[in-house]
Amino acid sequence: MNNILAGRMKGFLDRVYEEHGSIDLEWIRDVPPQDAKDFLLSIRGLGLKSVECIRLLALDHLAFPVDTNVGRILVRLGWVPIQPLPEELELHLLELYPVQETVQKYVWPRLCTLDRLTLYELHYQMITFGKVFCTKTRPNCNACPMRMECRHFASAYASARLALPAPPTQCEQQGDKAGAQQQEVLTLPPPVSLPPATLTNVVATPKKCEPIIEEPRSPEPEPESESCEGSSTCPDMEDLLFTQGSETLHLNLIEQPQAPPQYTVASASSKELMVLPPEFAYIPVPKLKNIFRLRTVHYVYELPDHHPLVQQLEPREKDDPCFYLLALWSQDEQPQNSQLENQQRVDDEFVKGTLLIPCRTAMRGSFPLNGTYFQVNEVFADSETGNFPLNVSRSLLWNLHRKFVYFGTSVPAIFRGLTADEVQACFWKGYVCVRGFDRKSRSPRPLAARLHIAPSNRKGQPIFNDGDD
Repeated sequence: MNNILAGRMKGFLDRVYEEHGSIDLEWIRDVPPQDAKDFLLSIRGLGLKSVECIRLLALDHLAFPVDTNVGRILVRLGWVPIQPLPEELELHLLELYPVQETVQKYVWPRLCTLDRLTLYELHYQMITFGKVFCTKTRPNCNACPMRMECRHFASAYASARLALPAPPTQCEQQGDKAGAQQQEVLTLPPPVSLPPATLTNVVATPKKCEPIIEEPRSPEPEPESESCEGSSTCPDMEDLLFTQGSETLHLNLIEQPQAPPQYTVASASSKELMVLPPEFAYIPVPKLKNIFRLRTVHYVYELPDHHPLVQQLEPREKDDPCFYLLALWSQDEQPQNSQLENQQRVDDEFVKGTLLIPCRTAMRGSFPLNGTYFQVNEVFADSETGNFPLNVSRSLLWNLHRKFVYFGTSVPAIFRGLTADEVQACFWKGYVCVRGFDRKSRSPRPLAARLHIAPSNRKGQPIFNDGDD
């Protein structure tokens, strides 16, 4: 496949050089949009979707590319009409969708009035939506925010309600038999026999049942108090509480405020005590790493631009919303030689960690394209520090913000089975990482095993916290 693509690219460059004398394509920006579209469509190997991507993302033209994710979402939501399906085929069982070019030609007259930024945002938001919620197989309909307007969800819900119950398993049948036997025993209680004397008394001496009426005793007259003998009027009861002989309590709330109880937690790196507010005293500290079947969640440090570790790295892009991150290594993940070194020196002074590079900074501001290929909150794992971790002083990590990074083989695999709140928290406050990155060659690398292991490569290793997948 690579040889085929390389041959097409070489043929295109030869054609451009023969027609224009150079392989520079910047002149396409100056021609009318329709002429640029016709020229790109004439290139062998470029379809309508690829041409629309070039026009929208590179040439800043008004265009709306339709890929597999966008076409699938439009059909499932019912925004693109399709031919009536056979009676035996339901919409949620549909595997083949209309051709992308047909969908693009249908929706473009309805979207051509939008501005370029709106078209761009709609494009990458729908692609991300198709990767996270509306996947091709096993879509996460329960967490989908559009399920009430989705025909795919309505078809699946109606089919589930009309489906016959599955045949009971062997365990359920045995449980039903045991429950039936237990129910028969419980429905036959032993007869209760009363003493004979009681029976004869009841039969021989019948009595008339009359209600028992209890009358309260009349209140006795209270003796008159000495304080009221000499006066014609008796003071009210509430006035008795404020007599002259009673003591008065003066509360000084300003000098002695009633402050809420404070909790102290000993720091692991020093003997100093930290004062925590009461609402945070019972919150457990998250683990450094939580392993699931399809994802591994790391609790990392967010490095600001003025941090000493960042000063040695490539400056972050101005429009990059992500920061450099540091993922710490646990003691059992460190190599044997480093463990021996740690035994010879104080363990509390230094920790080992792997750098995580923001996607836009790693690509130097080119081709991140938000959610079209890379996610907005995506980071790359540095391959060098992934194999040979950095020794970082704990003092450099004080007062740094902590974030969660979701590692996995792909974006659909990471978000499979998550709730809507978990997906929202990841995109708004967290990061995702699906690949490593070599800073020298600027080429992608697979993730290190300590960051995430694919389910196919676990080879019998235990899986923890796997209740949601």
